[in-house]
Amino acid sequence: MLIMTPSSTWPFQSPLAHEAASAVIRDRSTNRQDIREASLQGLNLASARDVLDLGCGFGFMAETLAMRVAEDAKVVGVDVWPDNEEAFRERIAPSGRQGEFRCLSVDSTLPWPDRSFDLVVCSYSLYFFPKVIPDIARILREKGVLLAITHSERSVEGQLPAAGLADAACELVTLARQFSAENGREKLAGSFGTIRRIDYHNSLRFRPEHREDLYAYLRFKLPLLIPNAKPGDELPDELTGFIKRLLASRGEVVIGKDDAIFQCRDPLCH
Repeated sequence: MLIMTPSSTWPFQSPLAHEAASAVIRDRSTNRQDIREASLQGLNLASARDVLDLGCGFGFMAETLAMRVAEDAKVVGVDVWPDNEEAFRERIAPSGRQGEFRCLSVDSTLPWPDRSFDLVVCSYSLYFFPKVIPDIARILREKGVLLAITHSERSVEGQLPAAGLADAACELVTLARQFSAENGREKLAGSFGTIRRIDYHNSLRFRPEHREDLYAYLRFKLPLLIPNAKPGDELPDELTGFIKRLLASRGEVVIGKDDAIFQCRDPLCH
């Protein structure tokens, strides 16, 4: 078992913190459609029996998928943080599908034979390991599907001035640029013959009465926004002060949250 702990994955080591941040996103989103549901648009997964969720976190996406795949399906979750195993299994269990958790670091190769899976999912995770795209094509069956959800670079860059952090070279932006709405098709084209992109337009709106929600959201993102910040650190005084002034002057803080969904078929290694 190989475990890697880069600072870019620190926000995702705590299921409770991740779930709390997800709740803030749901509550403050202008797009009321669940992106998990949007990502499955046009997909019939009833015959999918072998499913791989790369960067599964606490099972947020796997929970939705498990109710749509074959009744005898096995859902394998892969994550770098071992603490996510319990939450992942708990979210799979109500579906009656079999769940398996593998704690490992994903780089450019995967430890499964050719044509092992009907469906591979990367929900807000492929930017951590974009070099693995050709190997995902290798482990997919001929009619298999890669489903990838990712951020828009423009939205990520827009979060910084909205939060009082104008340094576009921060880790969050660097990470997003590894696989984004803007460059995702280009990075996938060498490994898949058919790529469908679905745009998910959204923003997060915080009024003065939602200030604590905004703090919670930024606290979750803090290790990606500020160098050397650690999970659980409090927000810097200059950041909270900026937010208070912005809410007082504008009455609202709006953070762009546009995402993109890529549904990929026809793996080119076959």
